[in-house]
Amino acid sequence: METVNLTDTGNALLARVRAAQASLGPAWCRFVSIPSRFRFGIVAHLVLAFLTVGALAVAANLFAVHGTVFVAHAPLPVEKIVYVPVAAPLPESPTADPAPLATVPLDATRLRSATNDLEQATRARTHVDGDAAGQRLVAATKAVDVEAAAFLDRARTRVDGNRVGQFHGAVNELTAAALEVGRLAEQKRHLSAEYRRHFEVMDARMAQSIDRAWKIFGRVIARESIVELSRQVAEIRRHLAELDQNANPDVDAARLAASEAAFLEILEKKAASLTQSQGEVWVARMRADHGLLVAGREALERTRIDLRAGLDRFAAARAALEPVIASLASAPARPAVAVTRPARAQSEPVSGTHSESIPPLTTTAGVTPASETPALKSTAQVPAGETGRPDRSRLLAWISVLVLFVLLIISSLMALRVIRPVRQLQAATRRLQEGKLDARVTGGGIRELHELGVSFNQMAQRLADARVESEDYQKVLECRVSERTRQLQHLAEHDPLTELPNRRQLFTQLTTALREAEASAGVLGVMVLDLDNFKNINDTMGHSYGDRVLQEVAKRLDAVVSPCGFSARQGGDEFTIVCSAANCMDEVVDLAQSILTTFQEPLSIDGRELAVSVSIGVAAFPLHASDADALLRAADAALFRAKALGRHRMNVFSPDLLDAAASRFRTEQGLRQAIERGEFELAFQPEVDTATFGVPLVEALLRWRLPDGRLASADDFLTVAEDSGLIVEISDWVLRSAIAAAARWRHGGWTDVRVAINVSPRQVAAPDFATRLVGLLDEAGLPPGCIEIELTEHVLQTGEATIDTLRALRSRGIGIALDDFGTGYSTLASLEQLPFTRVKLDRSLVARIDTADRSLAIAQAIIELCRRLGLEITAEGVERVEQLTILARASGMHVQGYLLSRPMSADAVRREIANLPARMEALRLVPAVAASPPRGRRAASA
Repeated sequence: METVNLTDTGNALLARVRAAQASLGPAWCRFVSIPSRFRFGIVAHLVLAFLTVGALAVAANLFAVHGTVFVAHAPLPVEKIVYVPVAAPLPESPTADPAPLATVPLDATRLRSATNDLEQATRARTHVDGDAAGQRLVAATKAVDVEAAAFLDRARTRVDGNRVGQFHGAVNELTAAALEVGRLAEQKRHLSAEYRRHFEVMDARMAQSIDRAWKIFGRVIARESIVELSRQVAEIRRHLAELDQNANPDVDAARLAASEAAFLEILEKKAASLTQSQGEVWVARMRADHGLLVAGREALERTRIDLRAGLDRFAAARAALEPVIASLASAPARPAVAVTRPARAQSEPVSGTHSESIPPLTTTAGVTPASETPALKSTAQVPAGETGRPDRSRLLAWISVLVLFVLLIISSLMALRVIRPVRQLQAATRRLQEGKLDARVTGGGIRELHELGVSFNQMAQRLADARVESEDYQKVLECRVSERTRQLQHLAEHDPLTELPNRRQLFTQLTTALREAEASAGVLGVMVLDLDNFKNINDTMGHSYGDRVLQEVAKRLDAVVSPCGFSARQGGDEFTIVCSAANCMDEVVDLAQSILTTFQEPLSIDGRELAVSVSIGVAAFPLHASDADALLRAADAALFRAKALGRHRMNVFSPDLLDAAASRFRTEQGLRQAIERGEFELAFQPEVDTATFGVPLVEALLRWRLPDGRLASADDFLTVAEDSGLIVEISDWVLRSAIAAAARWRHGGWTDVRVAINVSPRQVAAPDFATRLVGLLDEAGLPPGCIEIELTEHVLQTGEATIDTLRALRSRGIGIALDDFGTGYSTLASLEQLPFTRVKLDRSLVARIDTADRSLAIAQAIIELCRRLGLEITAEGVERVEQLTILARASGMHVQGYLLSRPMSADAVRREIANLPARMEALRLVPAVAASPPRGRRAASA
């Protein structure tokens, strides 16, 4: 809601009052215009009454003291009266003819010419900018004032005070309207210049952005958003030029406003793209410039409307002045008074004796004017004894009555001039309390009450305007609330990024579709779709690009699924498809296959071709479940199986998938409880040197003591721990426990002890891993060489930060072993680039070296490669004597397996190590030929 400008409201109210004055005529002028000079207040009334009563009291006192009496009903004898003139001396001529009436009208040509010039200057000021037009208007206004004063001087002998006041009011209204038009024209010019200045700033910023774009062979290559914004700026410039021509200002102003609105719409719609290309500061400044343009145009539009109203006011004042001029010019002159009396000598004395030669004083009209009436003074003094007390008492009584009568009149008039306006104000106030904002008072009364009535009317008008504005604002607010409610309802049911139904709306629609499918005995398919390796897209291209990928995926899904169902987004990169128009399970499978086929075509996003693969899990009603939750769980289990099978494929639900999912869930919950209850244990398995039969290293192996007493190996729960994120906390426990065991052994006399600890890639990827590990060693009092960390080949996928951490650990003397070498993602180049000190052959390579020539050749090649690279090598999973015999032939080999020793507790390690040399010696005595078939048969069996 716009703020009400009280100055503008007051000016508009004054203009309406003046228009009402002009329409109501002289009667209204007596109540509004004239009271500003002739309406008296309470103090003036009291002073007037006091002076009147005082004058009458003084007169009564003089009459009572000096014995002067009035002679009434009969004239005094002529011989006892002389004429003593108290005004100007009478004409000396014996006779004076009556003065003729002035019937010739006054010449108002110069005044009309001045008003015509003022009208031309006023209208010219609205079309011409500059100081010259303003000075011409001021000069024309002064000329009207001068000519009006001259004309009024010539007309004063013809008209009364009311008509003079009316003339004054009309001239003042005309000049005030002209000056107001000049002020508004100057304000319009200033606002127009301010608007153009703001526009030029915005246009310059846009031009700079275009200039920074690529230019190839004279052509500008820029984002579509900046090009659209530049075109809209050109539209604003064109409509601004049309508005300056003043051909059709209303239409041009509307077009300019529409161009500004279109500019803002493009700016907000393309805000993300513009922020990425131009920066947040640039977008914020463009929003601020647009706000200044809108505010300037609205102020300019209001000024233009006010200017039009000012011109209408000036025209009305011009039309109202003309009849007043004509009335004054054609008014006849008042009659001139002439006095006739006999001429007398200048030396004739004036005495108390009667002169028989002076006749009675008369006028041509038979009435003696007040200004020329001679004072009558009695020359015969009545003796004191001849004036009786009754005459004086009657005189005092009459004077007292007169005083009381005057007081009564003044009091009555004052009471009427107070009571009537007060009652009007009371009645209007009651109407205002009842909510009737049309309550007004008609004015009149003493000055203070009249001004109070005018203020009351202004207050009532402002209250009425405020109510109208409040009602308008209420309507706008209700519309906004309704729109916002609709938007919130839409947001509550749809995903804000893809505009697809969200999880809440999915359950609602899926439940409805299930009831329909149950009623029609049909098949309803539910598919859960997940983007493969979507995290790589976010990490590589950024999350904003990932959001656009999700939007394009949603559009493609909607295009494929809409003929037979609907799609929804549950969150992240996971979507749900509901096929409600299937007649059998084959149609559901065909739809899933068609979705896979659709996503074989790359997506086009921001001018880039992006190949996206998806995995789909499929479940159907009533084959797999009968309610929404069960169907979604079944489809999610099928999706998990599809990803495990290699991604970008579709998998249909089977009951064993839920069993596997339930088992994973139970394992995850058990792991969480195992961490809290301390159910994990460490077992240690030695690695034996085939040359010396010594044990240079023992590996710490994690075991989980289940509630039923069984021990679960890491292979049973490690995958679940990694998927759930619990592997970091578990690995941290293993690290601290293994270091504590090594510290006990070292401080117990085993000074050359070394412990191999398995560490997860997530744990190594932590920025403070190297610092924490060194801190734990220092806290336990162990040298860095006592520890060797074992990493799987997945560490190669964690990036440069992990490699830097490994190099930092190696520089401090901590050994690093690559576990399970020979499977997964490792390459031979990684052996040269990464700071490994040991390579552990995976049990899958060792398992067949005594039965398959190819396995033996691969193992021998890896062993020779590691020996040449200076890496220690350990063979895992040695469980047969034949395997040990073959591996012992290679120099520098370490072996580990059940054949030599099973994992044991920390207390049994030293005792078991003491028996290992004898066991190794006994195993080496077994002939290799007797333990295994000939080489030719091994090759044949392989």
